[in-house]
Amino acid sequence: MGFYEDRILPHLVHLSMRNRYLVPYRERVISAAEGRVLEIGIGSGLNLPFYRSNVTEILGLDPSPRLITMAERAARGSSKSITFVEGSAEAIPLEKLC
Repeated sequence: MGFYEDRILPHLVHLSMRNRYLVPYRERVISAAEGRVLEIGIGSGLNLPFYRSNVTEILGLDPSPRLITMAERAARGSSKSITFVEGSAEAIPLEKLC
C-alpha cells in the first residue's frame, strides 16, 4: 500500500463522511438495524454511535488498515460486541466473520 492510500486517503474519507448533512440519513438507516450486523465499508467508525440496543453484534469490514484503526478508536467504550476485519466487499473473508 502506498503513502497516499495509507496516510492521506483514510483521513480524506473520514473528513468527507463527517458531513453534518449525512447525520439524519445515518440515524434513519442505522437505527433500523438489529441483531448481528455486517457493515461493509465501516471506514473510521462514524456510524457506530447510531446503532441501537437491538444490535447484538457488529462486524465491521474495510479494506483499509488505517481506517480500521480509526474505527477501533471510535469503538472504545462501546458496550457492543464489535469485530473489525480487513477485507473487501468483492471478496468478503467469511471465515473471519463466522
